[in-house]
Amino acid sequence: LNFALPDALGDGIDQRGSLCDDEKLRFDFSYGKALTPEEVVRVEAAVSGVIGDAQPVYAEVAPLDKAKAIGALRAVFGETYPDPVRVVSVGVPVSQLLEEPDNA
Repeated sequence: LNFALPDALGDGIDQRGSLCDDEKLRFDFSYGKALTPEEVVRVEAAVSGVIGDAQPVYAEVAPLDKAKAIGALRAVFGETYPDPVRVVSVGVPVSQLLEEPDNA
């Protein structure tokens, strides 16, 4: 969802928070206006495409400085994160992202 929103809607998407656990996902974002039905369809199609790929989901707790070094990491700017922080990745093991942060 974090990658699907800007891909489907373009610029102007800012994550404002999230909750990702074994039972549910909550993803808060700002966009400046309500999504149109067509925009919702584009976002759903992008997310469904990734789900359809059935890629594994990885989660690992990592030191904050190492997590921040991951090139493809999407974080909420201005947010205070704990140290260590939980990193979630789809398709690429978090350990690989931590070992090769510039190749993410």
